[in-house]
Amino acid sequence: MPSIPSSLSRSTSASAISKITSLTAEGKDVFTFDRMFPFYLVVTFFGLFVVFGGLRCMIDGSDDIIAHDPSGSLNPFSWFWGMLCGFMRINPASGVMLSTCIVSLSLWSKHRAMALAAYSGESRRSSNDVRKIKSTTAIEIPKGDSKNSSGMSISPRTASTSNLPQVAEPKKNRHSSEGSTRESTRGFVDRWYYSLPKLAILQALFVVSLVLVFGMTCQTIPSWGWHFTALFFYKVPHMDDVVKAVDGICPSYGGDMCLSDDSWLLLSNNLLSRHKLSDVEAVAKGVNVAQNGGLIINIMARDTVAAIPALIKNVEALSPFFRGQLVVVMYENDSIDGTRDAIKNWAATASGYKVDLMTCEDQGDVDCKLQQVHRYDQNGEFISAVGRMAEYRNQVQEYITKNYSPKDYSHMMITDIDLAISMAPLGLIHTLGTVGEHAPVAARGIMMLPGALGTLYMPYDYSAFRPIVNEDNKNLRGWHDWFCELAPAGSRWRNNCDVMSPFNMMHVLALDTEFVAEAYPVASAFHGATLYPFKQVVATNPKYDDGEDGQRCEHIGFNFALTDPDNWEKTPDTANFATQMYIAPKWTLHLDPTRPGGPTGWRFAGLMLTQGINVQCIIMFSTVFFWNLVMAGGVALAIKGILRAWEKCARTPIFRKWAAVAGVNVADVLPGGLVGGNARKNTADDEGILLLALAASNEDSDDEEVGFLTRKDVKNL
Repeated sequence: MPSIPSSLSRSTSASAISKITSLTAEGKDVFTFDRMFPFYLVVTFFGLFVVFGGLRCMIDGSDDIIAHDPSGSLNPFSWFWGMLCGFMRINPASGVMLSTCIVSLSLWSKHRAMALAAYSGESRRSSNDVRKIKSTTAIEIPKGDSKNSSGMSISPRTASTSNLPQVAEPKKNRHSSEGSTRESTRGFVDRWYYSLPKLAILQALFVVSLVLVFGMTCQTIPSWGWHFTALFFYKVPHMDDVVKAVDGICPSYGGDMCLSDDSWLLLSNNLLSRHKLSDVEAVAKGVNVAQNGGLIINIMARDTVAAIPALIKNVEALSPFFRGQLVVVMYENDSIDGTRDAIKNWAATASGYKVDLMTCEDQGDVDCKLQQVHRYDQNGEFISAVGRMAEYRNQVQEYITKNYSPKDYSHMMITDIDLAISMAPLGLIHTLGTVGEHAPVAARGIMMLPGALGTLYMPYDYSAFRPIVNEDNKNLRGWHDWFCELAPAGSRWRNNCDVMSPFNMMHVLALDTEFVAEAYPVASAFHGATLYPFKQVVATNPKYDDGEDGQRCEHIGFNFALTDPDNWEKTPDTANFATQMYIAPKWTLHLDPTRPGGPTGWRFAGLMLTQGINVQCIIMFSTVFFWNLVMAGGVALAIKGILRAWEKCARTPIFRKWAAVAGVNVADVLPGGLVGGNARKNTADDEGILLLALAASNEDSDDEEVGFLTRKDVKNL
């Protein structure tokens, strides 16, 4: 049996005993933290989950950080991020946080169970042991030199009557040690949640279920609850606040236009600042365009009486910029909720602008009671999802070009009334001051992606999106076309494929990642609101259509015809006509999750139930499962690799020596403790022995080494 150094033969001071008690108390604190660890872990990673989910909103308003290729090619990072988002359908960074939390909880639970099983057969000191130390008679140490477990010689000493428990037995050989380990871990039960592959599969299935279930519930029962993490960073301006913000505005003054900092942020959805010179200059130029031109707002409405107040407030917020040269042209038909009466009342009281409500005498009813079935109520796979929208929009377009002149109105804006959100007035004016003076520009309307828990948003109504095809994206567009053609011609799935296609979503989100501030060119877009140069609209006379099979978004044909150079003669008047559209990130609209646009409630549920599923659904959900599985598996492998590297580090002699000096038990920092019978349940006993040795010694130069040697030879208690 090894000898105890001479320092242990001296009387132990009262302060040393108090240190033992203190460490025992700390051991209780550690035990408490051990039980609370899952709670702390979940809270920490939930916070990171939210932070990464809101990162894109947090950088809105900043300048572009990715250099843009003049050829139209996107940065590899934009493609990579767009691919992960489009195929996983959840924010990848938030997904990594979710996986890290799940894997960490699994490993903690497994290693804790292993440690408990390992210690279950060993004797443990009770809380009475410290009291027994004080009353113990002298521990007798054999005379003669002995060697500790490291082979170093220690002189024979006699221990004090008030300090130490009996020292350890000689170290067992390797085979008996391994046998002891197997015996002590016999109580360990390998549960299903200890398996990282199983957890990765379950996480992938969890995300798929979110996309499937929330894809229905987000439209059937619209609520912030489905996107709860977005509550921390995604703001939807209240329309009453928008009206207050423009109160006292003086556009002709330039500069900040008599608006406060908060008003600038509110009227631009937090994207523009009066302290940023580029923003102020672009807005000033836009004000000049607006006050020397005019705006026609093109609206179609049916059963949208609840959205009329928001539209009124949007128009009143825009009116000061156009000095009264603003008209709202509205086409309403077959409403049963009083929409037409609300519009008539508004037209009678409008001040500073004009409200022009179209009639339908040529169709047999002045108030447009045409008995047309709403397209959302027409169920069936081969019923057009577009309905008669192209026909109605062409009627409005013909009415506007017949009754209004480009000499009086420079621009026309088309928007969806049912959104009932702020049109971001300063964002619109900023657009007029940049690319919007002579080119059609779509707003960057964004909505929460169903199933992503608020961590990822996408452009609203991007079935109207068509990119400019180039060498960089032609293969991706080919895959998207292949995906859409899986559905038969004339099927509703041909309309839905633009939203379901992982390839199209990848492209849309890659562009949204690359362009944070600068407007970028596209072939077609809508996203909830689009601004058109009215002169080009009149000259080209574009028409809306629903494609060859009746399922293509009606905006696409109109946008293609508007920007086709073959539709106008090259004259000085047409010199500024645009051959492409743009999307303006600085003109961002935040959709309200409680009003997501499109069919909701039982209308949406009925459409989904009657449409059924097809191979496109299988492909979409399969890609969601596969890419989430890859991500979860990668995180699990990474954490396991880090853990193994840490174990190797903690077993090195240098780390062990540092641990002894620092008062850290190696068993406490290794998953499951140390194998071979050298692990301890906690460090209270060992630290007590070490402190007693150091407190009783007057040989300062040897204290650390003495403590180290003593610690190594103490038996598990």
